Amino acid sequence: MTAAVRPDAGLKLAGAAVFGTDLDVPGMLWAAFVPAPVAHGRIRSLDLRAARALPGVTVIGPDDLAGLVGPGERDSERTLFAEGEIVYRNQPLAVVAAPSLSEARAAVAAVKVEVDPLPIVSDLEQVFPEWPGSDADASPLIAAHVRARHGNVDVEFRKADRVVSETYRTASVHQVALEPHACVAEIRGDIWFVRTTTQSPFGVREDASSLLGWPESSIVVEGTWVGGGFGGKGACFLEPYALLLARATGRPVRLALTYSEEFRLGRTTLPAVVRMETAVTAGQIRARRVRLLLDVGTSLPGRDFATGYSIGFLLGPYRTEAFEVEGYAVRTHKPPFGPHRAPFAPQCAFVVESHLDHVARELNLDPEEFRARHHWREGDTTPLGQKVGPFGLASAFERARSTAREWRAEAPPGHGVGIGCGFWSTSTGAGGEVRLRLGPQRLVVLQGEREIGSGSVLAGLTAVAARTSGLPPERISIEYGNTAEAPFDSGVYGSRTLGALGRAIEEAVTALRRTLAQRLGARGQAELSIERDEIYAEAGERRAALVVLLTPEEDAAGGILAEGRHFAPPRTIDEKRVLSGSFYPYTDFTGAAHVAEVSVDPATGAVRVERYAAFQDAGTVVDRGSAQAQVEGGVAMGLGTALTEEAIWSDEGRLVNDGLLDYRIPTLDEIPPIAVEFIEGFAGAGPFGAKGLGEPPIVPVPATVAIATRAACGAHVTELPLSAERVARALKLL
Repeated sequence: MTAAVRPDAGLKLAGAAVFGTDLDVPGMLWAAFVPAPVAHGRIRSLDLRAARALPGVTVIGPDDLAGLVGPGERDSERTLFAEGEIVYRNQPLAVVAAPSLSEARAAVAAVKVEVDPLPIVSDLEQVFPEWPGSDADASPLIAAHVRARHGNVDVEFRKADRVVSETYRTASVHQVALEPHACVAEIRGDIWFVRTTTQSPFGVREDASSLLGWPESSIVVEGTWVGGGFGGKGACFLEPYALLLARATGRPVRLALTYSEEFRLGRTTLPAVVRMETAVTAGQIRARRVRLLLDVGTSLPGRDFATGYSIGFLLGPYRTEAFEVEGYAVRTHKPPFGPHRAPFAPQCAFVVESHLDHVARELNLDPEEFRARHHWREGDTTPLGQKVGPFGLASAFERARSTAREWRAEAPPGHGVGIGCGFWSTSTGAGGEVRLRLGPQRLVVLQGEREIGSGSVLAGLTAVAARTSGLPPERISIEYGNTAEAPFDSGVYGSRTLGALGRAIEEAVTALRRTLAQRLGARGQAELSIERDEIYAEAGERRAALVVLLTPEEDAAGGILAEGRHFAPPRTIDEKRVLSGSFYPYTDFTGAAHVAEVSVDPATGAVRVERYAAFQDAGTVVDRGSAQAQVEGGVAMGLGTALTEEAIWSDEGRLVNDGLLDYRIPTLDEIPPIAVEFIEGFAGAGPFGAKGLGEPPIVPVPATVAIATRAACGAHVTELPLSAERVARALKLL
């Protein structure tokens, strides 16, 4: 059997795919930021005169914005430059453009900044060594506060057979995309035009409009090929600065980060502290308390989506009679918080799985049986009152238990086998639209997203179009348009692309086939096929080449057109359980159970994953090659979060390890053999009942490795990553 070749393989192997870092326009200028020298301080003076005196150099600072931005209302909470007060190190103070990158850097060096240092908040527990009190909401360091409760929590805790309390800590993790952020901007008449490496062209357009005060209709965003995003390229970042410089100079402007700048300015997942309490009676979970402190850097007040969404994952996919959850997003002097593949869910799964494993051990219960007894099943109700849809976690867990038994029987001394679970909700609720053009020889799908590497746009959408139309994949083209040409789409994030755009393709293909059936004088939908290199339509007793069914206008346009759109129906939670802030319902329920076998060096505490198996609830697998790759990639990335990845921030708010020499991602030698099995039959929100697979595979990985590590050596580590030092300390080797 020949393996399927991805549609973008030839283009990429030939080096012909143009990424953001490849952009090169004749006559363009090179841009660079003037970075803040401290993490917190009052700007006494910002002297741009020496930089402006350099030949060919243009400098834009805070005082220049009024003459460049649009007439519309701008977002008053978000400023492009530090104005008066610096709130994180390397925050842009100004931006320069010059004929070359070296000249731009020389201009940056010529800028003189005088700053009065202010106290720096660099650590969550420096702010709240104990849990925040009732007056915490008044603190300027609180960006968001959420709280929910259901059932008689206090009574359940008082009468419980046992209450187990623990505190967990997680680390700052970077997306580590191969390609840093990069864009080229130019002004074309009345249009502000920018080409950029982004997961969401329409999101960049909306954000740029808000920041610059220009209507969305005057801004056009064209996405390039994306060299990895993992959530870090899902929002506007460099584009407004490049557009302002293009406006000021009248020339195209390129702004691209170096890899060190990508680390220092990129929107990482920042540290968290989680306190867990579980009350158990007669082997059943009766009540749980969860408290979260989430470091969100300099994120803005009221932006509680990350807190209100992620905290639900800290309860895990487990039935609980009563619960209370409370979370605070705490502002520190670090760059703004940003999403990382399945934002914060791997860390949540690490906490809840490790904690429940520990609870069971404390009660002399079988940890796997204890968790299995409480797993959600379809028809259950989540703690926030939402009905659980089709959910394959229980089936995946049983397959994982069977595998774990086999591996334990084979494992040598010093090895341990563990099972970890996780769940995710795909974002198919965010809107997606497509436009189809069916011509005499092929079907073209026009949509608004570039392939970001996962295969969801090119391979996944091709597979959906082929399955719904009946045409072979080689007769289908996925084409991209900029925001002025393409139909709207929310972006390639949240494991939503195949689900939302795939459903839109289903709708559009159905419309095409119905139109063709009508033109053939029949009801229902026409069947499409290929004969003598042409597309034929058949319905009822009639069959004809497509070319003879087109109107003259359609023939001139290259084919018959149809549009499809998908906006998932709203889901709801029980708002009576919400006491403060906003919590969010899940669009879909996607589960996974993973198995890891690890070895632990008894002298150093170093953990090595020897083999790994992932049992993934997928609904229906649409493109098996892409699905397999997503699971393998998610596991590999999750191993970094589990064992090696940790962005280290100094007390001065400086990122200490701002490059791949010091920020450790797993090497190929550290990635074990990964067995993948899909659990199908639990229909999701995507086409044919598919569920998103971009993010769910990473969710159980840190938990699985932590539980296997405890099985191997007895070390119960409550902090990520599970470095050799932390394991050694748990074993009292240090």
